[in-house]
Amino acid sequence: MKLIWIGAFVLLFASVASLVSNRQSGRLIEQSWARASNVLPDTELSEFRGAIPAYTARIFALLPDPFRQKIAAKTWQPLKLMILRCLILWHVAPATLIALIVGFLEGSWARANQKALVKMHSPMRFSLALMGLGFIPVLALLWVAAPLAVSATLLVFALGTVGIISTRNLVVHAPTQF
Repeated sequence: MKLIWIGAFVLLFASVASLVSNRQSGRLIEQSWARASNVLPDTELSEFRGAIPAYTARIFALLPDPFRQKIAAKTWQPLKLMILRCLILWHVAPATLIALIVGFLEGSWARANQKALVKMHSPMRFSLALMGLGFIPVLALLWVAAPLAVSATLLVFALGTVGIISTRNLVVHAPTQF
């Protein structure tokens, strides 16, 4: 289990490093804007256009001056892209919450309709369900730091699928007796 989390952290770090060194952030920002227009209304996107440079400047203002001068030119565009994706993620988060509720309801229905509850729950399936729920924020962070253009619709679909299946399995395979 620890190796999976270490692997996810290394993958996240490698994605950020690739995004910074890629020099394709400007193209990715334009593609993200175009794809975000399919998900968010124009009023939200116009608010983002003014907010993203302000957020980026605020983050760079928190850094010490010599460090800021060294990395500002190289990381300005990747940071703008990650902030844009974070704002998009913030606005599509309710869809993931709805998927978690659907998974809980489906798991509760499946558990209530079992003929006889097994006295021993499946610790492995329960653990995998917990790991799947814990992997949802990791998937979201990987999308934020991805050095390629992935639509927010695909992100919502992936997070929703993992959320429904993991929440259902968490409810169905929860221990019945302690």
